[in-house]
Amino acid sequence: MTPLLSGDHNTIHLFALELPEDELWSFVTEDPETGEFALRDALGVESLDESQVEGAVTEDLHGIGLSGFLTEGIGVDEALISDDRARIDALSGCVVIVKGGAFASSDIALHPRPPLRHVGTYRLPDAPSTLEQLTSESARRTGGETAEPVAASPQSNRLTRRLIVAIVVLIVLGLLVGVLA
Repeated sequence: MTPLLSGDHNTIHLFALELPEDELWSFVTEDPETGEFALRDALGVESLDESQVEGAVTEDLHGIGLSGFLTEGIGVDEALISDDRARIDALSGCVVIVKGGAFASSDIALHPRPPLRHVGTYRLPDAPSTLEQLTSESARRTGGETAEPVAASPQSNRLTRRLIVAIVVLIVLGLLVGVLA
């Protein structure tokens, strides 16, 4: 049997959760007081980023279904779940979706145990990249070209000097008031 690995950030793991609905949220979140984290323990891992975990009750996904939630809500490629669509949509009760980013690295071995049951692992599509030519003026400059520096006007130099003198005067006055008080 091939071990189940955490995968990279584009990996999505779907688990059925054999617990009552009212226990779902405490299962998928870490207890801030005790540090207990039932999902982390059930996956057999040392650390888990709960911001990369989603829990859902399949009956609450009216009209969209779990497969629709995976494709439209999470971003899983439709073609990747097509073979599992009937099995996914037949699930009832609680499910947990764990993204690969929840783990410290992409090669963490997962050891799901009850109340978790692994349903499937899917991938998010890679972000599209384009190599279009940039057309703005700043994009046309090469690294060696630099813009001409703009010299400060004599008026701005005088204003700067006046501000510095005013600040120094205020500091000296503050010190004198402090000494006399």
